[in-house]
Amino acid sequence: MSRQLAVSLVIVNWNGRHLLEECLPSVVALAYPRERVEHIVVDNASTDDSVQWLAKEWPSVRVLRSEVNLGFAAAANRGAVAGGGEVIAFLNNDLRVEPTWLGHMVEALITSGAAAAGSCVLDWEGRRYDFGGAAMNFAGHAVSRRHGQPYVPVESPPVAALFACGAAMVVDRARFLASGGFDPDYFAYFEDVDLGWRLWVEGARVIYVPSTRAFHRHHGSGMPDAERTRLLERNALASVLKNYDQTNLAVMLPAALTLLGSRAGFAGEERGAVYRAVIEEFEYRRPALEAKRATVQARRRRPDREILPLFLEPFRPSYLGLGYWNEQRRVLRTLGVARVFENDAPGQLAEGMDEFIADLQGRIEILERALSDQERALAAACAAHEEEVARVRREIEQLRTAEASRGSGRERLSRILRGRRRS
Repeated sequence: MSRQLAVSLVIVNWNGRHLLEECLPSVVALAYPRERVEHIVVDNASTDDSVQWLAKEWPSVRVLRSEVNLGFAAAANRGAVAGGGEVIAFLNNDLRVEPTWLGHMVEALITSGAAAAGSCVLDWEGRRYDFGGAAMNFAGHAVSRRHGQPYVPVESPPVAALFACGAAMVVDRARFLASGGFDPDYFAYFEDVDLGWRLWVEGARVIYVPSTRAFHRHHGSGMPDAERTRLLERNALASVLKNYDQTNLAVMLPAALTLLGSRAGFAGEERGAVYRAVIEEFEYRRPALEAKRATVQARRRRPDREILPLFLEPFRPSYLGLGYWNEQRRVLRTLGVARVFENDAPGQLAEGMDEFIADLQGRIEILERALSDQERALAAACAAHEEEVARVRREIEQLRTAEASRGSGRERLSRILRGRRRS
């Protein structure tokens, strides 16, 4: 390694003591000079005993406690501001990393001259991709490439990427703070996408490092599905408004809003209400978003024509179903979106959905495995329940037998006593 930069490793936590128990041992075992790494946990008003447990078991970890749940974006920013390292490493609390992870990530950042670098993320067993590269459609909806597909070890060099996955990334601290960090108004979801997009607009670069490995134990955010949908849709629209240049914004934003309305129509009454509420919220927040846009565009150092090829999947649908897919094709042709990307994604609008189909297949296989695991667990639970029921029934029968025996004994004793009294 050419230089061992000082690193502030930031983990955002919310009721995740059980996750930190697996995460922190891998973090302190990193093959990186310990005096060059500080460990920071930003606790988002946990109601479990995370903070007390950290104080007792990990006194070397610096804990920044919030009285309210700030969300990932604002909490991560707080850790970055508090850290003193030249590099900020962000890790989710449900991840573990290989000992060489930090060294390789920092080295890639230095040698590439990039502002941020994202890691390859696998499932907990290391068998399938969780994050295998960055892609995004024109409307700001980002995806992990290769998600759910079998992991193939590679020693490929880092490649340019639109964004680094916030679950496992490193970023130049000075550049991160100068750009404004994660947008705290996002709360959660797509804040890493927005950051990467802004860094490219500002003239910086983001890379994906395929040779590094972090392992993700999915546990869910505990957030209701409707709220998660609201944040994803709301934040995607915010990124669109903030980051496109003026010419492309005039094309992309009307198309994004039109298709969001289409999703509301296809989704049914309950879910459709969520989409319609997002449109209303966007219009209400638009003046504030326009002010943010002005700040981003004032820092622009790179034209959109150099950024759009990084989207990789600009026509990837944000909703499943042939009806929606046909509606999207119509909207993108009518409003001119297809023409903007025709050189970067030839044929994708009509066909060319191989990446999307492969990703869906990977997700289906994950669901099938999860269902199979649940079925086995349910079968085991049922068997255990049946065994317990049988045991209880045996005990009841034994009690009845014992009670009957005691009853017979009492009757014999009563007859003997009556006979003695008569004599």
